Amino acid sequence: MTIDENINEAQEAVCIANKAGRILIANKRFCKMFGFEQSEVKWHYLCDLYRYKEDISHAKSEDVLQIRMRNRAGRSFPCVLTRRATKSVEGIPLQLHSIQRVQGV
Repeated sequence: MTIDENINEAQEAVCIANKAGRILIANKRFCKMFGFEQSEVKWHYLCDLYRYKEDISHAKSEDVLQIRMRNRAGRSFPCVLTRRATKSVEGIPLQLHSIQRVQGV
């Protein structure tokens, strides 16, 4: 199973970003949550979806964050963002991000 197939089978919103934080690929749930078509999500910065810019410093040092994110229209919502380091087939470092909306936070 390829990375593309794996993230599309995930139950939560998932994207893979490069070391600089640019989104390389995202699943349908991610695109729906943030208001993108799959064809247009590539190369957006994940941190541009953070509601508060100060969360960027936390994201660099923590692998699990409770933060507010915002969709393309600017509507924000609470999320748990989980990050895991991985590598491409070529050995390029990547980050796998899964995002779950939470209620009442």
